[in-house]
Amino acid sequence: MNKRYPFCIKLPFVLWLLAAALLFAPQAKAQYFGQNKVRYKKLDFKIYKTPHFEIYYYIKNDSMMKRFAQESELWYTLHQQVFRDTFSKPNPIILYANHPEFQQTTAIDGEISVGTGGITEGLKNRVVMPVMETNQTTRHVLGHELVHAFQYHMLLGRDSSNFENIGNIPLWMVEGMAEYLSIGKKDAYTAMWIRDAYLNHDIPTVEALTNGNKYFPYRYGEAFWSFLGSTYGDTVIVPFFKNTARFGLQYGIRRTFGYDDKTLSRLWKNSIENTYKAYLKDTVQKPVGLKVIDDKIGGDMTVAPSVSPDGKYISFLSSKNLFSIDLYLSDARTGRIITRLTSKTANSHVDEFNFIESAGAWSPDSKKFAYSVFAKGRNRMLVVSVPDGKVLNDISMGKAEQFSNLTWSPDGKNVAFQALSEGQSDLYMYNFDTKKVTQLTNDKYSDYQPMFSRDGKKIVFSTDRATYDQVLSQEITFNLAEVDIATGAITNINVFNHANNLNPLYSADGTQIYFLSNRDGFRNMYRYTIASGKVEQMTDLFTGICGITEFSPALSISANDDVVYSYYRSQKYTVYNAKASEFTPVVVDGGKTDFTVAMLPPTRAVGVDLINSNLNNYLAYPKLSTDSIHCVGYKPKFKLDALASNGVGAQIGTYGTGLSSGIMGVFSDILGRNQIYASASVNGEVYDFGAQGVYINQEGRWNWGFGLSHIPYQFGNYNVTPTTIQVDGKPVNVIDEHTDIIRIFQDAVQGFMQYPISKQLRYEIGASAARNSFRIDRYSNYFEPRTDADGNTYYVPIQFRKHKISREQYRDETGYDYRPFSVYTVGTSLTGDDSYFGIAAPLGGYRFKIGADYNFGTYKYYSPNIDLRGYVRTKPVTFAARLYGTGRFGDNNNNLYPLSVGYPWLVRGFDLYSLNSSSTSTTSLWNSNQLSGQRIAVANFEIRLPFTGPEKLAALPSKFLFSDLNLFFDAGLAWNSGDKITLFKTQPEVLSTSTVTDPNTGEPVTLYNLSRVPSLSVGLSLRVNLFGALILEPFYAFPINRKDVKKPVFGFNFTPGW
Repeated sequence: MNKRYPFCIKLPFVLWLLAAALLFAPQAKAQYFGQNKVRYKKLDFKIYKTPHFEIYYYIKNDSMMKRFAQESELWYTLHQQVFRDTFSKPNPIILYANHPEFQQTTAIDGEISVGTGGITEGLKNRVVMPVMETNQTTRHVLGHELVHAFQYHMLLGRDSSNFENIGNIPLWMVEGMAEYLSIGKKDAYTAMWIRDAYLNHDIPTVEALTNGNKYFPYRYGEAFWSFLGSTYGDTVIVPFFKNTARFGLQYGIRRTFGYDDKTLSRLWKNSIENTYKAYLKDTVQKPVGLKVIDDKIGGDMTVAPSVSPDGKYISFLSSKNLFSIDLYLSDARTGRIITRLTSKTANSHVDEFNFIESAGAWSPDSKKFAYSVFAKGRNRMLVVSVPDGKVLNDISMGKAEQFSNLTWSPDGKNVAFQALSEGQSDLYMYNFDTKKVTQLTNDKYSDYQPMFSRDGKKIVFSTDRATYDQVLSQEITFNLAEVDIATGAITNINVFNHANNLNPLYSADGTQIYFLSNRDGFRNMYRYTIASGKVEQMTDLFTGICGITEFSPALSISANDDVVYSYYRSQKYTVYNAKASEFTPVVVDGGKTDFTVAMLPPTRAVGVDLINSNLNNYLAYPKLSTDSIHCVGYKPKFKLDALASNGVGAQIGTYGTGLSSGIMGVFSDILGRNQIYASASVNGEVYDFGAQGVYINQEGRWNWGFGLSHIPYQFGNYNVTPTTIQVDGKPVNVIDEHTDIIRIFQDAVQGFMQYPISKQLRYEIGASAARNSFRIDRYSNYFEPRTDADGNTYYVPIQFRKHKISREQYRDETGYDYRPFSVYTVGTSLTGDDSYFGIAAPLGGYRFKIGADYNFGTYKYYSPNIDLRGYVRTKPVTFAARLYGTGRFGDNNNNLYPLSVGYPWLVRGFDLYSLNSSSTSTTSLWNSNQLSGQRIAVANFEIRLPFTGPEKLAALPSKFLFSDLNLFFDAGLAWNSGDKITLFKTQPEVLSTSTVTDPNTGEPVTLYNLSRVPSLSVGLSLRVNLFGALILEPFYAFPINRKDVKKPVFGFNFTPGW
C-alpha cells in the first residue's frame, strides 16, 4: 500500500494579502493600468501657525496669506459658536496657489476633478484646497471645508460617535450643512433651484433626498438646513446631526423633532409653496427667442454657450457622450450640431476642459475659437479653426498658471482673460504677434469675466473692488467696471450695489452693456446705457439665466446683437437665441435692490438665528493680529493614518495549536509625499507568520519606493505507506497515514521607480530579489493491523507524531526535490491609459503596456510582454479588442511552471481541469498541453452593451443591478521553443509517435507528438458590478475546436473587464 493524495493549495496569508490589497489600492491601480497624477514641479511648503490652524503654503504673497490666515480664524469663531466644540490641537490646512496645482496634490489619493473646490479628509482632518478665482469663492470654500473639519472633529473626538457613524449621515446633511453654515439663508442661486422645484411640482421628500441621486445634495441640502434653522432655530442643527450619526436618519428625526420624516417633508414642502406662490402669478415665465439647444441635442449638461461674431454658430460644452465634457459647434438658428470641435479623446494631451466657470472666445472673423484647458499641470490656451477643429495654437500664459473667460480683441491681435498668479486674481492680455503676456490689473481685488469693447480700447469686467472689505457680511458681491487698456485707469459702474452683477457684454454698437444680476433675488438679464446710466430689465424669469454655478458664463452676444443665453428650468440648462430687439426692456432703478426672494424658505425665522446673524456681521468680529501669525519651516509630521485588524482567533486541533490574526497600517507625512503601507498576519503556527511593507516617495516628478516582504505559502500531500516503528523498544509493523505540510517561504526585496510623462503615459523601471526556501513537516498517525476472531483485519491507532523531515528524505521518498532557489529580476515598461470606465469594463479610449524583464539567479531568462487594448464607442455598444503576449527566453526556463492561456481572464471555455491531461490517447487529441507553454499569445474581441444600470447609459435602467452584456471571441496560443504551430487548424496534427512502457501496468503505451493550434471560443457573458467591491462575470463559452464537449461551457470570472 502506497497512496499519494495531493490536496488543494492552502494559502491563508495570500488571502489576507487580497484584503491588504484594498489598502494598497491607490498604488495597485497605477502598477498595471490607470492614469497618473503628475507633479510637474516641486513645491516648497512653509507653515503659517495661528491659534487653531497650521496652514501649509508655498504662495509668495504674504499679504494674501495673512488675510487667508485671519479668515481661517474668523470662520473658526463662527463655526465654534454652532458646534460648541474646540480644536485641542491646530487643524492642518493645505493651500495650493491654483486649481491645476491642487489637482496634483499628494495629500489626497485619487483623481481630483475640475469641479472639486476643496476636500476635507478624516484621517488627519486635513483641509486641502486651492485659492479660487475670486475672493468670494475662496472665502466660501474655506468656510465650507472648515464645517467638515468640525464635523469630523465632533464625530471622531470625545463624543460617543465614531468613524463608523459617518455612514449613518446622508450626503445632503453633510454637504448641505457646510453650505448653510458658510452661505446662510440669503442665497439667490440656491433659491433659484428651489423655485424651479416648486414650479415643476418636484419638491423632494427627505427620503428622495437620501436615497436618490436626482437632487443635488449641496443645493437641496442647504435649503433643507435653512428650513430647519428658520423653523426650529439654529440650536437644533448639532443635536439633529449627532442623533442621525448615532441612531440613523429616521430615529434621528424622531428623537430631535418628535415626528417622522414624512411629516418633516410636508412641513418643508408647505414652507416652499407658501413662500413662492405669491411670486409666480406676477412673473413672466416664458423665455424670449428660439430654443436652439436642449437636452435632446446637447445632453443633460449644456454650458458656456458662445455665439460667433457673425451670429452663424454657437459653441458650447456638453456632456453629450456621458463620459467627458467636449466642445461642440452648432447652427445658431436650428441648434443642429455641426461637429464636435474637440474632445479629450482627439487631444490626448488635454487633461480636462476648463468648463465650470469659463467660456471660450471667437476670433473677430468667426473662423477661430480659443478656450482654456488643463494640460501639463496648468491651464493652456488652445486655438482651433472652425469648423474643422484643427488645433492652430497651444499657448502657455507665463506666470498665469490658471486662467479662464477669454475675450478676443476686435483687431484679432490680442486675447484678454482673468488669471490667478500667486493667489491673486487679475486681468491679463496675450498678444499673438509678440507672444507676450501683459498684466492689466494688479491688486487684491478679484477681476472677472472680461470683454473687449467694440473699438478694442476698453475692457468691461465684473469686480469686487467696490465691496471687498467694505461691508460686514461674509458675502463679497460683484459690481461692473471698465479698464482703459492704454492707461490702466479703472472706472466703476455704479449699478445695483451689493448684488452680483456678472457676465458683462458690450452691445453691437458699443453703447450699452448687457449683464446678469440678482438685484431682486431672481436671476435676469439687464442692459446698462453707458452715456446716460439708464438701466433696463430685459427678462423677467421665475427661475433664471444661469450656468453650472452662479459665476458660470451664461450669456453671449454677437456683433449683430444676437443674444444667446442659458435658461435654467427643470434642473436643466437650455440655450435660447434671440435678437436684442425681441426683448421688452423695462426701465428700473439702478440704485435699488431687494433680496427678499433670495432668502430661502421660510422667509421669517423663528428661534435662535445664530448663523445668519454671524454671517451678516462677519467682518465685525475682530481679526487675528498679524503678530499672532507665525511662519515656520515645514516639518513632515510622519505618523500613523489608519490601522485595521481582521481580529484574533485561536484553535486547537489534530495538528496542534494555531493562531489567526492580521493587521494593516498606513503611515504618511502631512502632505502625503512619503507613505508606508504595511501588513502582517499569522495563520496557523509560528512558521505561518508573514509580513510586507512598502515605502513610496511622491515628492518629485519621479515616484519611487521599495518593499520588503516575508510571505509563507502552504500546501500538502496525504499518503498512506507501510513502515516499522519502535514501540516500547520493540519494532512494530504499522500503516503510516501521514500528511506532509510543505511551506514555501519567499523573502523578497524590491525597488521601483515611475516617471509619469503625462496623465496618460508613464515609464517604469524596477528590480527585485527573492529567496525561496522550504520546510516540510510530517503529521503521522500510526495504525497497527490486527486480526479479530473471524480472521478480519482491522487497524488500531497506536501513536501520533509530528516531525520535520529533510529535503533529501522527501526527495528519496517522493521524487520531489524542494531545493531552495533565488530569483533576481530587473525590468522596465512603458504604460499608456487614456480609457474611460463604464459599468464593469472600459468603454472608450485605449490602454497599452510594453515591457521586458530579465530574470537571473537560479533561473535565467528574458521575459518580454506586450498588452494592447482599444475601445471604440458606438452607441449603444463598445467594440473592444486586446492583443496580449508574453514568454520566457533563455536557459533552464523549462524547469519553471509553464505559462497558460487556460484561464477565464484570457480564454474562456478552456478550463485546465475540464481537459484531458493525458497525451496517450487518440480519443481526444485536444488536451491541457495545448494550453501551456513557455510562451503565450492571446487575442480577444468583445461587443459590450451596458445592460442594466444608470438610465442614461444602460439598456435597462436599474438602481440596484449594474451590469454589462458581452458577446466575445477569444483566441489563445501556448507553445515552447521548437514547437510547430498551425494557426489555421481546428485540431492539432500528429507529428510523430513513440512507444513506452507504463511503469504501473507494464503495458506498452503510444505517445503522440502534436502540433500547437490556437484555442478558440465564442460566447456570451454578463459582467456584474457588485457595489464597486467586486466584478463577477458568469459566462457561456462555445469552444470551437474542443471535440470533448458537446454543450457550452459555463464558468465564472472574477476580474474586471479588460
